[in-house]
Amino acid sequence: MRCTFCIVPQTRGAERSRSIGEIVSEVRDLVAHGVKEVTLLGQIVNLYGRHEFPKIGNKSPFVQLLEAVHDVAGLERLRFTSPHPIGFRDDLIDAISSLPKLAEHVHLPLQSGSNKILKAMHRTYTAEKYVDLVERVRRARGGIATTTDIIVGFPGETEDDYKQTRDLVEEVQFDNAFVFRYSPRRGTPAAEMPDQIDERTKEERNQDLLRVVNESNRRSLDRLVGNDVEVLCEGPSKTNPARLMGRTRTNKIVAFEGNERLIGELVNVRIEQANGFTLYATPVLKNGAPF
Repeated sequence: MRCTFCIVPQTRGAERSRSIGEIVSEVRDLVAHGVKEVTLLGQIVNLYGRHEFPKIGNKSPFVQLLEAVHDVAGLERLRFTSPHPIGFRDDLIDAISSLPKLAEHVHLPLQSGSNKILKAMHRTYTAEKYVDLVERVRRARGGIATTTDIIVGFPGETEDDYKQTRDLVEEVQFDNAFVFRYSPRRGTPAAEMPDQIDERTKEERNQDLLRVVNESNRRSLDRLVGNDVEVLCEGPSKTNPARLMGRTRTNKIVAFEGNERLIGELVNVRIEQANGFTLYATPVLKNGAPF
């Protein structure tokens, strides 16, 4: 999309999209070997196939791909990342509403809450359209988690521009966000822009916005305490190998006690505590017996 801060088009060349049939074949093979969750990964993934494959009816190639992968027998969960707001159209909103294997988590990069900065970034949407899109996604699927990417300290970002970003983050209440200080990339238009921001100001804005995001994240985790959720067990916890860890459908990390035979399985757990970025849980009894 030729964002002015991004070096990817120069380093990776033109977009190329694998065929739906090839991807579905790979997913079938993975599922046959025990895989329960797959993530469709790509730059501006929701604009998959826009140069190679036709729309069918009102469905974009990406929605066709989602439906085809969704139909693979034995697949339990489907995710995708990272999309671009400009490619988040009605057919994708409908897919989020109608495809039960599609996990309840959307990562939707914002980058800035200032329309002036968005234009300088060549992001081709406004802050108002972004907020409306988040609201539509949330209406389409109850309990869906939303996360984002944000850059602070982009060239020309004034205190008021930063405040607009901060206010938008407060308004949306993301489940989490990756906050980055702008870093020039040689060969990109942004690196040559006037009014570069000093590192101290970038760091101050970065830390301030992280505090807002962390509070929002804490509230999203606290709301889960006392609830039963499904996790896909990935293996031992990195911080405490005596525990297992997994992810909820909303992509939240859960640590819990359990036998290693649960690794690779879907497990229902009850959230007992939220701490930092991690939830702590106990497996829910199955047929009256512990796991």
